[in-house]
This record gives sequence, C-alpha cells and structure tokens, in this order.
Amino acid sequence: MSSPSHVIINRVKRLLYGQPKRTDQQGRERLGMGSALAVFSADGLSSVAYATEEILYVLILAGTAASVYALPVGLAIVGLVLIVAASYAQTIRAYPSGGGSYIVSRENLGTGAGLTAGAALLIDYVLTVAVSTAAGIAALVSAVPALRGHEVILSLAAIWFIALVNLRGVRESGLFFAVPTYGFIISTFALVAAGLFKVLAGDWHPIVPPSFGFGFGTAGFHELTGGVTLFLLLRAFSSGCTALTGLEAVSNGVQAFRPPETKNAIRTMNLERTLLYTMFAGITILAFGFGALPREGETVMSQIARDVFGHHVLYYVVQAATAMILLLAANTAYADFPRLAGFMARDGFLPRRFTNRGDTLVFNYGVYLLAGLASALIVIFRGSTHLLIPLYAVGVFTAFTLSQSGMVVHWVREAHKTGESLRRHWWSVTINAVGAFLSGIVLVIIGVTKFAHGAWIVLILVPLLVGYALHVRGYYARFKGRVESLLGEHMTIDDARRVKAVLTIGGLSPVIDHSMRVARRISDDITAVYVAVEPELGEKVKAKWDLRRHGGVPLVIVPSPFREVVGPLREYLEGLRAADPGVLINLLVPVVVTNEPFDDYLHNGTADLLLREMRYTEGILVTVIPFYVDMDPNAAHAIAAGAPAR
Repeated sequence: MSSPSHVIINRVKRLLYGQPKRTDQQGRERLGMGSALAVFSADGLSSVAYATEEILYVLILAGTAASVYALPVGLAIVGLVLIVAASYAQTIRAYPSGGGSYIVSRENLGTGAGLTAGAALLIDYVLTVAVSTAAGIAALVSAVPALRGHEVILSLAAIWFIALVNLRGVRESGLFFAVPTYGFIISTFALVAAGLFKVLAGDWHPIVPPSFGFGFGTAGFHELTGGVTLFLLLRAFSSGCTALTGLEAVSNGVQAFRPPETKNAIRTMNLERTLLYTMFAGITILAFGFGALPREGETVMSQIARDVFGHHVLYYVVQAATAMILLLAANTAYADFPRLAGFMARDGFLPRRFTNRGDTLVFNYGVYLLAGLASALIVIFRGSTHLLIPLYAVGVFTAFTLSQSGMVVHWVREAHKTGESLRRHWWSVTINAVGAFLSGIVLVIIGVTKFAHGAWIVLILVPLLVGYALHVRGYYARFKGRVESLLGEHMTIDDARRVKAVLTIGGLSPVIDHSMRVARRISDDITAVYVAVEPELGEKVKAKWDLRRHGGVPLVIVPSPFREVVGPLREYLEGLRAADPGVLINLLVPVVVTNEPFDDYLHNGTADLLLREMRYTEGILVTVIPFYVDMDPNAAHAIAAGAPAR
C-alpha cells in the first residue's frame, strides 16, 4: 500500500513530467542534428538579438555618431567566433565522451584549472538563463507595451516553464524548442535579406551620413566621434563578445548526440558557427544602415524590423520569433548545467546527488538548482538585461582560455605518448593555441573594462565556488577515512548477544496491541516506554496498563520535567546500553497510516519527531511499525496488519 500523499504526488509528477523512462531507454533520448541545434545552440544563436545592441549601448556614450564603430567591432567578433568554434571542434574530436572545458582543463592543466573552468561555466550557465529570459521579456514588452512593469514576474514564469519542459526529458525538450529556434533563424535571415535589399536600393538612413566617409579619416567625422577612446572600444568589444556565449555547449554534450556522436557534434558546431556569424554580421550592418540605437522600451532588433517591414505582420513575426528564441535560449544552460554538475559530482567536487538521474532520465537536482539561482538573479537585478550583461562573458571566456590551453597540452602529450612528431598535430596545436591566446586577451579586456560594472562579482564567485568544491572533495575523503577507521568500533552491534525491543507508546489503543504482537516476533525481551510530559498522564497510563493483556511486557514511565520527548527517551536508552553493553537495542515506533492524504497531518506528530531525531543516536536501531487504517466506511475491513518496515 502506497501512502496517499505519495499517490497524489506521483499523479502530479506524471502529469507534469510525463511517464517514467527505463534506464535502457537512454539511447532513445539522444538527439539528431535537427533537435541538437535547438537544444545546444539556442543560447549562441539568440545572442544575435542583443549582442549588437550591447555594443551600441557602450559606443553611444561618446555620442550617437560613434555607433559607426560597431562595424569594425562586429567584424572583430566575427573573426573570434570562427577561431573559437574551430578550437572547440578540436576538443570534440579529442574528447568524444564530452565534458568540455572542465574535463579538458582538469586532465591537462590540473585540478585547480579544471575547477576554475567548471565553476566559471556553472556561473555562466546561471547568467545565461537570467540574461536570456530578461532579453526575451524585453523583446516581448517592445511589441506589447502594456506588459511594461511586469518584467520580473514574466521572467520568473519563463524560467520555471523551461525547467518544467526540461524535466520531461532531453528528447522532449529538443522537439519542443525546435520550432522556435528554426523560426528565429528563418525570420532573422528574412529580416537581413530584406534589410540589405533596402540598403542597396538606397532606402537607408545611417546616423553618420556617407558624406563623412567610411574610412573614419575625415575632420567632420572626428568632430562627431571625438569622445571615442581605445578603452571605450575595448569595452564595446567585450560587451559584444556575449555573442560567443554558448559555443562550448556542444562540446559538453557530445554523448547526447546520436551515433556517430563526434561527427554529428562537429557538424552541429559548424552549422551553429555559420548561422551565428552570418546573422550577427547582418544585424550589425542593418543597425548602422537604419540608425538603430538603444532606447528605453524598444530593442534595436525591434527598431530594425520596424524600419524594414513597418508595423505589419512580418514585424510581429520577427518580434515573436525573437522573444521565443531569447526565452528558450536558456534551454542550452538547462541542457549543460545539470550535465556539468553531474561530471563534477562524479569526481567528488559537488554533492553526489547531482549524479542521480530522475525518472525521466534527467539530472533533476541540477535543473532545480539552475532555475532557483537564475530566479534569484532576476529578482536581484530587476530583470534588466543591461545590468546582467556585465557579469555575463567573464565566466565563459575563463573557460574558453583554460580549455584551449589544455588542448595545446593535450596535443603535445599525444605526440610524446605515441612517439610521433608534433608536426602531425600542427593544425590542431595552432588552432587551439590561437584560440587560447585570443580568449585570454578577451578575458583580460572583459575583466578590465567591466570590472567596475559588475564583473568583480564573478571574479569573486569563481574562487568561492572553487573553494566550495575543494571543501566537498575534502569532506568526502575525510568521511571515507573516518568510516574505515570506525569499523572496529561498530562491531559491537554485530557481536550483540541478544536484541532488546523498546516499544514507544503514546497511549493505550489498538495501535499498541498490534505493535505488541509485532514486537514479539522481533525479540523475547520487550519493554514498553511512555514518556510522561505531564505527570498525571503518566500515572493514568500506568494504572491502565494490563500485564496479562500485554503478555507480561513491563511498562516504564520516563518522566519529562521539561515536557520534551526525545531527550528523556535517549537518556533512558543510553542507560540500558551502559547497564548491559552486550545488548542490541531496537527502538520500535508505531506509525498510523491511512488513505486520507489531507488528514495525514492529524497523526504521528510524536512518531515523526522520534524518527527524525533518534537517527542521530549511535548504536540504536529504529524500526517503524505501520498500522494501516482504511478510512472508507464501505471497506471490508478497517484495519490491515502489516510487517515492520525497517
């Protein structure tokens, strides 16, 4: 008989999460390229919707004319996308089992580097969820101004909705997110194509007119953009580097692909890279061509779509697709955060429960933790994309730098291990070395330019998380050593000459009669104990105790002058152990079980307290004696005796 509350909870779980899946069905949960692009690339692709805006948001501090510098900044970011994507393709080939930056850094650069990469990515994934949902809600509010003022509530709802979809299974989430992802790709390419056609037709209105020249060398141009400094350009570049977030996701989840896993993962990475730099470059060019600048209440993407399509159906299609991809871009983090946490927990650096898959083959604890932390960020930063963005890219470029540096070491070791010349791996070494070098430079730029704008928070959180991971690993090591050293001390239980059953009672009723019959099957040495929180109640129970009815079992009244139950009972049991060290004490706790889930709280208050607290009493076994009561008046019998549950 399952508990009524368990039955209700199970029905709710099936309604929300779907039917449970067997472990041997895990292969069916793997993804083809179509679904994998939606699951692992939504974050990277969605950054197209706000990366250009973040570049402009910084540049216009020097005047609106400075927005023209978005073009060379964007070009530099496109080059970085190509190099980093090529670097991670090498990682996929070398580590087909997945794990990405954490495993690569740990195996090649040491535990400290691995934990730093893992911690940085975990933080980045939390920020991915927060930024993506905040940006998605911003796009939605741009199209529907009536929703302004409700951004935080809408963002929280989106975070937990995506968590729910992911808890139903990897394959289900891929199918669910495929339509919005491809809808965004198609609508963005349509926007870029239509916008470029209008630009070529002369229907454009840039902030800086062509008469000033695009070589950035005219006197008039310098008068308009005299406030642009190298530091400002670097800060704009670091803001635009959010376009690269999510590129590492495929390398973390190689084993989520259908066979051949490596080939499918690399193809997906290459497709994501091509789509990303094409759409990003197109949006950046259109932002300049149509003079789109960051403004309160409307995104740059919305301004471009309005200029290209007007307030017609296609405008709302673009806005709807943008809002959906931004909201669902968080799915990339939901796919990778639980998996990365599982890798780290498997190595003993996080609580081991993160390695457990739920009944839909999903790392449930990781999903819940990710949703909870992202929700906290949304509340703290009031759902503002601009406030969250400065925290965003620090973690991912830390992981990029360590991972690509680790890959260089990997290729050198491979050459040494096989006795081959390093020239055989010259292309891989070159790609990963360039990727590490450029990622390191970008990391320094981001750290310097965004330090005062919130990057310092991440720079503090990463060492703290690394310290926590080392603490967890140290605890597990100490625990293992301590358990092994205590084996001799716990042998007293194995050597016990007899078992003494101590039955706790809370009054006289059929429950006690049933429990007494069960107790006789466990031991011939039985004592009933009543903790008297009120002296007069103890006297009444003692007066009504019938030795003949209860098989000669003695009753002990334990006084409790401070009206507590656990303390006096524990002292009594420890006294029994001290008086007879050779006895094994088995504490029997009767528990009432009914099929009325909403009335369950009316029973077992003291029993629940004993079960919760007595597990901390060493050397005493605790046995639950369930007393099943069918509350249906039409039932054939009201009471069904059960065996003790240990």
